[in-house]
Amino acid sequence: MKIIIILTMLLFPFILVYSQGKYHINGILNNDYNGKYVKLFQFQGDTLITSIDSAKVQRGEFFFEGTANVDEFAIVTIGKYPYVKSVEVVLEEGNICVYMDTAFVASGTYLNDLHNSLNSEINRLYKLYYDFVEKEDAIGRDKAHDDYQKFIYNATIENRLNLVGRRFIADNKSAIWPLENLVKLHEKLEALQNNNSLVTQADIKGFKELLDKQAAFTKKQAGTVNSQYFDFVLQDTLGMKRSISEYVGKSRLLFVDFWASWCSPCRADIPHIKEVYEKYKDKGLNVLAISFDSNKAAWKSALKKLKMPWEQLIEVNGTNSDLAKAYQIYGIPYGILLDSEGTIIAVRLHAQSLEEFLLKEGLK
Repeated sequence: MKIIIILTMLLFPFILVYSQGKYHINGILNNDYNGKYVKLFQFQGDTLITSIDSAKVQRGEFFFEGTANVDEFAIVTIGKYPYVKSVEVVLEEGNICVYMDTAFVASGTYLNDLHNSLNSEINRLYKLYYDFVEKEDAIGRDKAHDDYQKFIYNATIENRLNLVGRRFIADNKSAIWPLENLVKLHEKLEALQNNNSLVTQADIKGFKELLDKQAAFTKKQAGTVNSQYFDFVLQDTLGMKRSISEYVGKSRLLFVDFWASWCSPCRADIPHIKEVYEKYKDKGLNVLAISFDSNKAAWKSALKKLKMPWEQLIEVNGTNSDLAKAYQIYGIPYGILLDSEGTIIAVRLHAQSLEEFLLKEGLK
């Protein structure tokens, strides 16, 4: 009996290693990669990557096998920059399918499927929220925003102990709003685990500093109200030099819309600005658009599609220009309203807030 016990103790380390779970990766590529090698790396922390294995592609397939490790994400990759294909994967026990052809996804095990479902749902909720923003549907927007926040909160609590949950909150905690929600999540996580590393006091402090900075920006912008506009020499669609002063005082009110062809919210607001313009142009409203495009070709292409019936100028130095700094513009779309004397009477406008201001001022 003693001999059996001693042999068991001697063999225990080997039994333990042998009994550890294995991952089996079955990969799919197209036949163009036959004969080339797919590489498997694993992350260690934020920056360090360790090479684990490589496999030759044969008949559009490749295969990896090894000891499961769910402490860090791994990545399957092929090709050289900039022509690289890659898929993140959790080296979890079981059979993992890695698709690198028409789709780029790892699936087949719990954590890999969870990673896909969380990302898919957060993208769906964000798109829903953004669609309501573009439609200027305040009720739908607010409900979508609440659903978005609740999903982040619940997904974090439910998956805080696994690799996918830790990645999810790292990717999405900056989207938690307002600050009270982040504090609430921090307190909940602290109740479950002291000194949790997912949402920390440093995160809360950083969020508060960002809010303070935004408040300072808003105060600066508000400080331009009742001051005189700033004149700059820009270019029109023909490349001719034009001053903003050429357009000031030609109408009762001048709405200056700062935008860019690469700015999706800007482009989404333009049809609504058209509606406001058509409604109020005979009552003294004119519009001047100033683009922050550095690419004139992209700007002119956007103008052809958007067909704005007002004058167009471009600031080729973009949002880092002296013009942007003078008007305290830290993000676009951004609109200001000038009276006939060139005095700034309202800032931070878009189509809806412009019309609200016009109605408030009695421009009916």
